[in-house]
Amino acid sequence: MTAMAPETRKTGIDIVGDMPWGTHFCLFYETKEDLLGTLISYCKTGLESGEFCLWVVAEPLTIEEAIDALKDAVPDLDRYLADPSIEIVSARDWYLQGGTFDLKRVTGRWHEKLARASARGYAGVRVTGDTAWLEKKDWKDFCEYEEGLNEAVANQRLAVLCTYPLAACGAVEILDVVRTHQFALAKRHGSWDVIETAGHKQAKAEIKRLNEELEQRVVERTSQLMMASEALREAQTELAHVNRVTTMGQLAASIAHEVNQPIAGVVTNAEAALRWLGGQPPDLEEIRHSLDEIIKDGNRAGDVIGRIRALIKKVPPRKDGLEINEAILEVIALTHGEVVKNSVSLQTQLAAGLPPIQGDRVQLQQVILNLIINAVEAMSGISEGSRELLIGSGKDGSSGVLVAVQDSGPGLNPESFDHLFDAFYTTKPGGMGMGLSICRSIVEAHGGRIWVSRTAGPGATVQFTLPVGESVQREATLVVASPACER
Repeated sequence: MTAMAPETRKTGIDIVGDMPWGTHFCLFYETKEDLLGTLISYCKTGLESGEFCLWVVAEPLTIEEAIDALKDAVPDLDRYLADPSIEIVSARDWYLQGGTFDLKRVTGRWHEKLARASARGYAGVRVTGDTAWLEKKDWKDFCEYEEGLNEAVANQRLAVLCTYPLAACGAVEILDVVRTHQFALAKRHGSWDVIETAGHKQAKAEIKRLNEELEQRVVERTSQLMMASEALREAQTELAHVNRVTTMGQLAASIAHEVNQPIAGVVTNAEAALRWLGGQPPDLEEIRHSLDEIIKDGNRAGDVIGRIRALIKKVPPRKDGLEINEAILEVIALTHGEVVKNSVSLQTQLAAGLPPIQGDRVQLQQVILNLIINAVEAMSGISEGSRELLIGSGKDGSSGVLVAVQDSGPGLNPESFDHLFDAFYTTKPGGMGMGLSICRSIVEAHGGRIWVSRTAGPGATVQFTLPVGESVQREATLVVASPACER
């Protein structure tokens, strides 16, 4: 398995930039100003990053000087000190308890601080300790301690910056310090030098490689997700189209009846016109009336065919302003034959002055069509009582559009409520379980939601919400009551 790149943290030191947890590096400085300038930025960045900071100072710098200097950069330092999110202690208290340097004791204290900081929710521990107190007799033990720190901080949420006064270090000491740290910084005459060990260079190169690999995998994964999303969208569009065509197939007899009626009217009126034309003299008024009726019947047939073509035509989704009442009436006209054939009494209560909704006319009519057909099918199975279908519209409480379609069918089993909109779930013997799933996809694509609830009398209610006008953020409620959605 590919290793993940370690988490990096801002150091506050421009020449270093970001560092991973487990970094152990050192700074050679010439002046107190160089030391303060570096450590103030280092500690400030740690506090702002949610880390616990420990600053171990040594003469000639005092704790009071460190606090005063840090206050200028961190105005709310008192709050951090009170938490405490930062501790500033003297090197002799930290390193030389009992007057001697003890490697195990000091290392143990670092880990104690880390454990407490983690328990309190800090991101990690940022440490800096000065070595101006260090004497020759302690040098060997301290170098061993520094070398051990490399292993001690590895894989820990701990970063350690050790500072050495350049004037107190000879060539041998500098070599020892560089060897025992991952890398070293030197501030001389206002300029920076960076000395890296081979291991650190190797680690940086590996981190860079891992980051580049991760970025490439993110790019590839994003591309794959986009392709999958597009394929899913196309599949949903294709499925919705198939569902519309299938529904229109179910309505074939009803549609044929709706088309045959105006065609029969055209033939009848044409025959009447011919008879009036053959009269002596021809009755021009009756002929004109017959021709007017022929035009009306022709337009009526054309409207039916136009609505059918609009619903079964495969076109890309689009968002336009549309009047929900007009969309409902067009679907009602299309299902009129099916309603009559099943002895269903259909009534409408459509409120005037409703705001336009923003959506795809064909898709939203498909939702209404599916729900009406489901309602009619459900009521066709009852032998007693009336078969009533009520379709109404109005405004809901959130300034949206409310449409209710209520039938007197057998109602829904409460156990099926949670699954009605799942793909392939159906309670109809010959159902495919796709109708309501497609309805939900369409409604959610328009920024709404759809659900089912009981009605006060027989039947059930299907409700879905849609945005109004240009806004897709506001929810309006479109309620379609029907026990007959694919149950």
